Amino acid sequence: MSRKTICIGIVAFNGLDDQVANDYMSLMYYLGRNCPEYDFQLAIKGKSEQFRARNAIVKAALQNNADYIWMLDDDHIINMEGLSGKPGEGIGEYDFLQTLLDHDVDIVGPVYFQRGGAGSPVVIKEENGHYAFLSDSELTGGLQEVAVQGGGCMLLKMKIFDKVGSPWFEPEFDYGTDIQICRKARQKGFRVWTDSSIEIGHVMDQRVIVHSKNKHLYREEAATTVTNQVLAGWQTDSVLYKFKEDACEWMGIKGPDQDVELTTIADSYVFTSLALESEFGLGTPEYYAHMPKEQLARQVAYHHGDIPKAFMSFILNSIRDTKDRRAVDFGCGSAPVGFELCKRGHTLHFIDMDGAAAFEFLKWRIKKYDLQDRAIFNEWPEPESCDYALVLDSLEHITDWKPVIDKIVGSLKLGGHLLTNFFAIEDYENEEHLMMDKESVAGYLMGVKKMMPNTGFVWMRRQ
Repeated sequence: MSRKTICIGIVAFNGLDDQVANDYMSLMYYLGRNCPEYDFQLAIKGKSEQFRARNAIVKAALQNNADYIWMLDDDHIINMEGLSGKPGEGIGEYDFLQTLLDHDVDIVGPVYFQRGGAGSPVVIKEENGHYAFLSDSELTGGLQEVAVQGGGCMLLKMKIFDKVGSPWFEPEFDYGTDIQICRKARQKGFRVWTDSSIEIGHVMDQRVIVHSKNKHLYREEAATTVTNQVLAGWQTDSVLYKFKEDACEWMGIKGPDQDVELTTIADSYVFTSLALESEFGLGTPEYYAHMPKEQLARQVAYHHGDIPKAFMSFILNSIRDTKDRRAVDFGCGSAPVGFELCKRGHTLHFIDMDGAAAFEFLKWRIKKYDLQDRAIFNEWPEPESCDYALVLDSLEHITDWKPVIDKIVGSLKLGGHLLTNFFAIEDYENEEHLMMDKESVAGYLMGVKKMMPNTGFVWMRRQ
């Protein structure tokens, strides 16, 4: 029997928790010492958009003729009991991969639990076209067929990707990447399974590992906040639905396959940007002004990712009044957040590069919804006239940032707020991110501009 090759594909987003790093090092040691009948490849993809990272992993596995992909996220703990910090000890926790392989099914994985919400098992059923998490009582303690196995730990046979065809994963417009691939696979006749006798842990933001023995501790706390989370989620989903619908109209994308076409255009962005970089230089006005519609398609895909959606929910839930507020949206691009606030009655000064596709789309959209009296393009507001400023996915794209900070802070009233995701951005490998000096920016805001950080996302002008 020929040796089988397994590609371990790890999607890495926000840095690796030290518990996870130690655990995964022990896992790799175990696989190398105890699974000689398999060849292992490792594909670690750090991307802000999950679908891009997963597609890149599949491409790597195909190029290396892998037989399986083992999708594994960067926030799981396999050795939950923490029996040892030393490689080679407590290795019994890591033998579950062989169990999954022995099942010899198309898609299979263990159980892990949500680290938020209701702490549900991340195993999904389908009822009348709708998806829902299984309850604890629906876990059989063995191999069971399901609609969706959680994508954080999922073993897939490579033949699935041959049948499904590219793009295997798409922007999360309607479904997460785990639902997407399981849904596509089932449509091609493959079956999805969970072995609920196997459980791995899920690292929470405060470095607590949630699992079956402690999840009840977090369910009561989650119940008090879940209503607000759901409301914010529905609000954001509604905003993004109209955003995508308008973008498709502007780009002339129609029909039932519009999501596939939109994804294809977004994926071609990197090749277009490389060509423009060689012609105009990275980050120059000409570079952005000559971006075709791929720029807008990529922005639509990006804003449907988990992290941008969460930040959009945070802003829209924080600025909920409909008074005639005035604000500046710097480096706004297609401005899904600023546009929504404009619709609510606020006056926005949108600052960006004329000619860039995303900015031209925003102008078209403002006109479509007859919001011209509330939108001002490329005119800075009067000093101390704004209630808030939005600096979203923009500051990292410029090198001469101090004059921009001066203008933004100078436009705020005393007590006005700067809302930015700059300090949360971790994509240091993105060539378009020309400036990622967070320490200098924070020092300038506090020391020179006398801004007070309420959080890393919200700063208040106090002088």
